[in-house]
Amino acid sequence: MSGHTFYVNNYIRDYTMKDYAKGGIPQPIDLDCSLGVNPEDLPPAVAAKLKTIGQDTIKHYPHDETVLDAIAAYYRNKSRDLNWLTRDFMYLGNGSIDILQNLNLLFLTGGKKVLGQGPQFTAYVDQVACLGAVYEYYAMEKPKNYQFEAANYIAKMNDAYALFIVENPNNPTGQAIALADIEKIAETAAAMNKILIVDEAYGDYLPIADSALNLVPKHPNIVVTRTFSKGFGLAGLRLGYVITANDEINDTLEQFKKVENQFSANGIARLLAITFLESQTNTPNIRQIKADKSAVTAAITKFKLAHTAETTPLMTLYYEGSRDFDLQTWLYDTARLWTVSCASYDELDQNAVRLMLPKTSQIETLKTLLLKSQNLLQ
Repeated sequence: MSGHTFYVNNYIRDYTMKDYAKGGIPQPIDLDCSLGVNPEDLPPAVAAKLKTIGQDTIKHYPHDETVLDAIAAYYRNKSRDLNWLTRDFMYLGNGSIDILQNLNLLFLTGGKKVLGQGPQFTAYVDQVACLGAVYEYYAMEKPKNYQFEAANYIAKMNDAYALFIVENPNNPTGQAIALADIEKIAETAAAMNKILIVDEAYGDYLPIADSALNLVPKHPNIVVTRTFSKGFGLAGLRLGYVITANDEINDTLEQFKKVENQFSANGIARLLAITFLESQTNTPNIRQIKADKSAVTAAITKFKLAHTAETTPLMTLYYEGSRDFDLQTWLYDTARLWTVSCASYDELDQNAVRLMLPKTSQIETLKTLLLKSQNLLQ
């Protein structure tokens, strides 16, 4: 067998992955602002519940879907406009990326095209390519400070696309799309008889009134994906969910069951998620994040800050210097500050990084490190 390789689909073999999550964290380091997990401590009730989980939860396949009832109750308690939400509109997954992958199985493959936004979550872009589908995007342009403009996204929509997707908030910029704009995009997609996925992985950092969940009853072609990984800080559990209409117009959930691993959401994750939702903890603390982000923004003097929302904990910094300037390396070498390079994001390059806010107790440290790094620029 020497000198030979086994057959792999060429659309996988010939593709270069964009995803940034597999990179290690160098040492020494003063502050890690890379991967997007709420850094604040979990509610004590979650740790207490973990100590009581018995062997039956670990031994047996998970069947109990009461976590869906807990999710629905959580949203109904946050807004009367979501009183319609029950488990009948939801399905679980192994994190929201697992759900996005299976939605792609439903609507793409065979060379079909999806329209996204550039930049957006690179793992999603990778997964589209590995299906043999085609990812295209509306470009959020640097001259406009990477601001999303719904009219320009809509202008690119046409019947050649099998699927449309937008992120709200956007990864890596942290900007939000107005609900009225999402509704216009959904209406345009519906006129083509197409689904619009609204990826709300960071949606817990927006007021519930701004979520596309509010549009689901009126627009059955909207599919919303959410996760416990970001705002709730439960990334290690790998638990996400999809919410959409479930009727004669949109049978996505029924078809979803054909491609989804029935046991992907593990039993421990389900129990701890219920405990978290029932703890009534103010997580994420939007008011505190807003204050922290404002403080960090004030420390940005020589870098540029891409358009972003004031309540999200992620942002994109970029430097308008040499094209060869590597901002991730610069921040690490000058301040031992670790971030995510934007070199693999569409429309961005190594001059930019994605930065996640650390704990509130570390905000002053972050400001000091940013100022230190900028002061060393020529």
